[in-house]
Amino acid sequence: MSDKNNYDNIDELLSSILNDSKQAEAQNVATEQAADISKTSVMSTAVHIDDEIDTDNVSGQTNVFNFGTFQSQHGHTAVASDEEVNQEAPVRKSEKSRKKKKKKRRRRNYTAYGGIVLATFVLCASILISLFIIVVIRDVLGIEDNDNEFTIYIEEGSSTWDIADQLYDEGVIQYKEVFIAIARIKGVDGNMYPGDLDVAYNMSYADIIDDLMEARESKETVTITFIEGITLYEAAQLLENNGVCDADEFIYTFNSTVFGYDYEQYVSSESLKLYKYEGFLFPDTYEFYVGDTAYNVAKKIRERTDEILTSDVIARAEEIGYSLEEVVILASIVQKEAGSVDDMASVASVFINRLNNPEQYPRLQSDATTAYIDNIITQVMTVSSDSMCDAYDTYTCLGLPVGAICNPGEDAINAVLYADETDYYYFCTDPETGVAYFATTYEEHVANCELLGIM
Repeated sequence: MSDKNNYDNIDELLSSILNDSKQAEAQNVATEQAADISKTSVMSTAVHIDDEIDTDNVSGQTNVFNFGTFQSQHGHTAVASDEEVNQEAPVRKSEKSRKKKKKKRRRRNYTAYGGIVLATFVLCASILISLFIIVVIRDVLGIEDNDNEFTIYIEEGSSTWDIADQLYDEGVIQYKEVFIAIARIKGVDGNMYPGDLDVAYNMSYADIIDDLMEARESKETVTITFIEGITLYEAAQLLENNGVCDADEFIYTFNSTVFGYDYEQYVSSESLKLYKYEGFLFPDTYEFYVGDTAYNVAKKIRERTDEILTSDVIARAEEIGYSLEEVVILASIVQKEAGSVDDMASVASVFINRLNNPEQYPRLQSDATTAYIDNIITQVMTVSSDSMCDAYDTYTCLGLPVGAICNPGEDAINAVLYADETDYYYFCTDPETGVAYFATTYEEHVANCELLGIM
């Protein structure tokens, strides 16, 4: 039904309610007036006629009484006595009663307002239902601006419900029951092929079902492992070298696309950052399709990152006084600086102690940040940017650098979230064994460096 028809029906309903209300009021008024007339007639019969009236002249005649005055059909008129004049009091009472009843009648007019409220409610409900239908139809028909394609794998033995759940989880469809109903109407419920399925957010439900009815060959895949501490630039080169997707396209898509994960809202868009989402490529082993789209690859990686940066991690970061991004930035430094997982919590304590004592230790002085500038920033930037280099150099900037310097693993992230409580402000690492030596004062630190022969 169109919105115009909805409006016409509502107008008719409103008019009907108002007319019924007016008719009811008219009947009430007529009833009350009849009752008043009846009372007046009864009171008039109680009028007393003076004894001096000539009864002979009026004998056998019909008498008409009018508010205390006697009049025969012959034209004789008699004046009512004082007792008869007093009969006007009940009339005045009747008028007061009628005035009171009129007030009650005005209160009854609220039924009309009730009709208006009901009509308004019906109108709002109709609009909401219409909007819901429009939203459902848009999704079913694939009316969507996002035309990014990616591939999902339908496992052998998947039922229509299983496929609907998978498509829903991937964000391809929003209404599983509608998808299943269309599959049944098309007579393909339970008869869909497994294998790799290319989908897009703007595909209609019918098109998806048609593709599922075609036998599909499995695409070639490749397994890639991103080690802890890998940079986004290095990861992109690894993807391109294995034939997954173009490196530049991946870097652009990874940093410019918002996939709707909760952790994304905590990532800043600082202009001095080299890469916005450096630090948010979770190091792990992935299986990618050869010749896949950069969007599909970026989505898979960012989805895995979302499994690590959960609401509990975000809450813990706030508990220790940091934002999620600050935790990731600091974890990236810990990932590069610590020689082993066992030392990460103590290494994290050194940087946290410095951050908590900015007057005495305004700079973190991490060699790992200067290495990122030399090996990544200067290699990527076609035009030198001193401002960007200074924003990453912890020997120059105050506190944390502007962005992460690598992609930390889960151990480094937890080391920051649950750092050791120490009084360390310095550390150095044995280049041969990777063992860290910690110090509270600069003098102790110099002694440790001399012991390791690195100073």
